[in-house]
Amino acid sequence: MAKKLQPKTPGKRQVLVHYAQALPEIVDRQADELPSSYLEKDGNGGYRIIPGRRPSKLLLVPKIRQVVDAWRANGYKGISDTTRRLFEYWFDSSHRLKDGREFCYYFGQQEAIETLVYLREVKHLTDSADLILSYMDEAAYGNDIFVTRKQIVEDIRGKRRLQRLVPDTGQMADQAIPPEKLPRYATKMATGSGKTVVMALAITWSYFHRRFEQSSDMARHFLMLAPNIIVYERLKIDFENEKIFWDLPIVPPEWKNEWDFRTVLRGESYSGSAWSTLYLTNIQQFYDRGNDEPINPIDMILGPRVKGDDIVKSASIMDMVQRHDDLMIINDEAHHVHDEDLEWWKIIETLHSAIIKRTGHGLIAQLDFSATPKDRNGTFFPWIISDYPLAQAVEDRIVKAPLVVHQTERETPQKYTNAAVAYQEWIQIALNRWRVHRDAYKPIGINPVLFVMAEDTHDADIIAESIRRESDIKDDEVLVIHVKEKGKSKGEITELDLGKAREAARSIDLPGNRIKVVVSVLMLREGWDVRNVTVILGLRPFTSDANILPEQAVGRGLRLMRNMHPDYAQVVEIVGTPKFEEFVKGLEIEGVGVGSTKTPPNPGAPIYPMKERAKYDIEIPQISQTYVRNYKDIRSFDVQTLPSALVALKSNPMAATEIEIKHGITEFTLSKETVDFQPDAVFLQDVLAQITQSIIRTAKLGCKFTDVYPIVEKYVAERFFDIKVSLSDPVVARALARHDVGSTFVKILAEYLGKHATQTQKTQLKPETIRLSETHTFTWRRQTATANHTIFNQVACYNQFEADFAMFLDKAPDVKAFAKLAEWFTGFGLEYLSANGSVRVYYPDFVARVDNAGQTTMWLLETKGREDFDSEVVHKDANAEWWCSQVTEQTGTVWKYAKLPYSRFHGNWPAKFAELMGMLKPAPGMKLIFESANLPKNSQ
Repeated sequence: MAKKLQPKTPGKRQVLVHYAQALPEIVDRQADELPSSYLEKDGNGGYRIIPGRRPSKLLLVPKIRQVVDAWRANGYKGISDTTRRLFEYWFDSSHRLKDGREFCYYFGQQEAIETLVYLREVKHLTDSADLILSYMDEAAYGNDIFVTRKQIVEDIRGKRRLQRLVPDTGQMADQAIPPEKLPRYATKMATGSGKTVVMALAITWSYFHRRFEQSSDMARHFLMLAPNIIVYERLKIDFENEKIFWDLPIVPPEWKNEWDFRTVLRGESYSGSAWSTLYLTNIQQFYDRGNDEPINPIDMILGPRVKGDDIVKSASIMDMVQRHDDLMIINDEAHHVHDEDLEWWKIIETLHSAIIKRTGHGLIAQLDFSATPKDRNGTFFPWIISDYPLAQAVEDRIVKAPLVVHQTERETPQKYTNAAVAYQEWIQIALNRWRVHRDAYKPIGINPVLFVMAEDTHDADIIAESIRRESDIKDDEVLVIHVKEKGKSKGEITELDLGKAREAARSIDLPGNRIKVVVSVLMLREGWDVRNVTVILGLRPFTSDANILPEQAVGRGLRLMRNMHPDYAQVVEIVGTPKFEEFVKGLEIEGVGVGSTKTPPNPGAPIYPMKERAKYDIEIPQISQTYVRNYKDIRSFDVQTLPSALVALKSNPMAATEIEIKHGITEFTLSKETVDFQPDAVFLQDVLAQITQSIIRTAKLGCKFTDVYPIVEKYVAERFFDIKVSLSDPVVARALARHDVGSTFVKILAEYLGKHATQTQKTQLKPETIRLSETHTFTWRRQTATANHTIFNQVACYNQFEADFAMFLDKAPDVKAFAKLAEWFTGFGLEYLSANGSVRVYYPDFVARVDNAGQTTMWLLETKGREDFDSEVVHKDANAEWWCSQVTEQTGTVWKYAKLPYSRFHGNWPAKFAELMGMLKPAPGMKLIFESANLPKNSQ
């Protein structure tokens, strides 16, 4: 597995908008790991941390989680080579984006695609009834002993329905389920947790599965439906020109030449020759809204409300989609597709029926994505297969933490003529909190937005006008969006005004945006996921009668702002009337701890380069990619180069194996036993297949199973054992099946094949260098140190040792300039070849420009609080030295590398840098790191 990023110093995160008490959170929680604990209210105004994963109360998820967790732990048994390569590339490899940031998928995203693959490819569950009955929670059957175990029935129209108990309410639910031959899977993912990425992963998996697997029943054509135009335009940003597939590590590098894919946007016609097509549109494109209806701003921005008598086929989009026999439909914000009487569902059913008539199999699949996949009765869809709730997203730190600002005891105004007067106290509280956020985020160039939800359009106008009178808010900095509430003509807007509103919706998060406040009756429907919303003011009488979910109201402000270091927590403050506060607390049903605050904040610590310190700027050369993978000659690999006679083949295949049974946590030995094997208990073909898959996974090889399997066979037959062996000898299978023998085999061959497939390119200097003066402003948590001989205003440190070292560099007379490289923020990282042959990236700590008797020497410097000298550290150090030798040769400037262990230097700093380097002598018994490291072949 690729190494996960870990905080260097434990502790709770700070907030740019500072509070007296730390946010309730789980220290060092990593969003890319399986959760091991969760937060829960303790009933006394505090909270506690509960071991284990947050339970899901959805119908199928608890049992599905159990089997998928076991399946993952056992190496994804039953998947195709194509799927295995995609999983290895997505989840087992180090990734770095174009801007230099390290990237890894959230566990919620990983689990979502894993679950879909497991149910479809491994279990072949393509009927909703089979899916439900296979994993339905026992509690859903109820306690009545006379209730039959078969809970799926047909109504008088032949429609299938699920009758089940909802344990939370104690009520029976009657829900429609999809017809036969329509595989439907729903993924519940919190707002801001990256469901668009999961859509892209699902498309990619289906695409390559269909392209590479001969018996594949997956789709190569896709229809992605958005509920309104704002959601459509958000999706368009990601999928137009296939942008998301190139910006994120989705398509494995060696398969990019196999990527023949085209996105067709709404309104476009396409008759090209791409092998695979994604049709992206909003559902309104399938309706005829009528020319006599007045224009409504929100209907036009978000799409008109679906009406029963409006359904018609659009000659362009429908005709293009219907011609494909292998079609998958992907519904974004799929809670809009919750009833068979809705026209959205009728469109899907029409497509499904048409394909059945032509092919007999119907749609390949329908994937539903939503944070709130509920039907009109408030019951979750019964075909939800994975659950990533808002509470989990908050704990994983991938969305803002919602906070309630409760600073007034006034009752909600009942009757009034002027909303600005009636709600003055709440409005001023919200504006005050917005100003606090504005001042806190100003140093890093982020413009927070206040979102106000009013009772009606009249109130919205009055409230907006009162806000415009504030001395620090100009007229054009307040955006008002009206909503048609009753009748056909109320809330009309001109096309010109509509264009302005839509443009504001698209650009509100951009650095130059002027909008500071948005006022609307609109309940922040899907698509208005404005990242810079940090304060929400709710002045509506929110009730359950409005059929509005708390997450739909607050969720629109949950997405994380960009360019914020993950060590800083982000929050969205919720201001409102007592009714609104009570409404928002509905979030706690799913376990979200909604905090409360009255304390004014303090600003944080932005890090940025200073113009007046230009002479301390440091320029770091960049060289071309060092390592590439080439599998063309993998079959010609010579097993004679491998170590031989590693295992003595014993002659008794029935020899018993002794085992110890230990407690997994404490490692306490519970039992010692012996296990006897029968001669036919192990089949060599199975053993070799498992070994081959393990080698491919360990070395992260992108070649086919059939390329590696013959090499495994040959190594077994000719060199691995102390004698040449016959592959039909049962003793061979028995020996390789032993864990100690098999793991040794895998480790050796993975390392050699990984190195064989990894080619070293001749490095060349890139024309562009990394100038630290061009680093964008970023925020930093934990410690900072103040220094004079660095381009940055402060030195970003993880611990006191780094701060002490920074002070030494700042005072040393022979150090002319230095900087803390701050991981991916400065964009400098080094490739290295790991012990198992895979290519990874790591980031040195410091860079320094040192005067050495009139000659300039550049230094890469690594500080280590605790040094284990494991194999990975060896390779990192060696490749840092190799990089220095390469840039020295190609630039003429001397570059060197050094590492400073805490135990040898803490509290023992000399006066000069040269003296410090004189203290860096190898410890007794240590070998030079170059001797055992994986280095580029032309480097030694």
